[in-house]
Amino acid sequence: MSNTLTTAVLDAASQDTTTHTVVKHDNSSSRPSISLSALPVPATVTVAQSVTKQPMEVLQSMEDACKSWEQNELAASNKRLYSILRDAYRYYENLKTHTDKDVRKQHKDALDQFVTHRQYKFMPSTHDMTRVVKCVFGVDRRRVSAYSIALREALRQGVTSKDLVLFIEENGGVEQIRLGGTKPLSVTKRAAKAVDEVLSTQLGTLKFDPRLLAGDPDWIDKQVVIVATYLPTGEFQANAVIQQDSAVNAALAAYYSQQQAKQRLAAKAEREAEEIANKANKVAAEQAAKQQSEFLAQQQAEFSDASAD
Repeated sequence: MSNTLTTAVLDAASQDTTTHTVVKHDNSSSRPSISLSALPVPATVTVAQSVTKQPMEVLQSMEDACKSWEQNELAASNKRLYSILRDAYRYYENLKTHTDKDVRKQHKDALDQFVTHRQYKFMPSTHDMTRVVKCVFGVDRRRVSAYSIALREALRQGVTSKDLVLFIEENGGVEQIRLGGTKPLSVTKRAAKAVDEVLSTQLGTLKFDPRLLAGDPDWIDKQVVIVATYLPTGEFQANAVIQQDSAVNAALAAYYSQQQAKQRLAAKAEREAEEIANKANKVAAEQAAKQQSEFLAQQQAEFSDASAD
């Protein structure tokens, strides 16, 4: 049994009405079908095909997905984490180094009350930075330990809360700092980061008296460390030449740390200049608003006087 539905279709070109009968719920055949030629409009049938990716395409697709995750979701997540760590670090600064004694006491009392309320337990020797971190991040020991190590290393290096995020990013993130213990990056890794920059810089050519320093073919195209004394004349008096990988790595690592410190100082100076500019703009805006208000008040007073006359 089939049900039929009769419809009228108006042909826009001829203005004729054509009657079409569409079969609905046709159970007369085990394999129902549609006659495309019977339809009043052009129709195209597209058959979906399941495409199986080749293993190489699967790997490339996963690689692209990972890169997207690192550049978007992970990067955003890390920035949010670092901002929370910065807030925890700032709390510790207020707890320990704020110039106002009352502010330090308020932070200490609040921390003690929070610890008591959460029923956290600490050893007498537990660093206060660890106490702050646990209050913020909870009871996960590994996470608290990693974050505390990172923040205490920043504390050891004299990093301020304003520079903390930059410090963490420059040193490879919290996990890298944790793995490095009290040294965020090993000497070898710091040296590797500096070697390209150092070797691409040419300061000049030195040649020593062969009677004082005999040449060695094994030194060719290899780095050495020159110990020199800076003279009032602006010249350097060479005192020794050291051809040893550990000495070269130590020198490169020191150079890397020095450059990072300069970048932090430059970033700090830039932020301070921006803060000064913002304050100046705020003062100028307030003065302009005040002058505008005074002008309007004067205008209103003059208008009132004129009306009274």
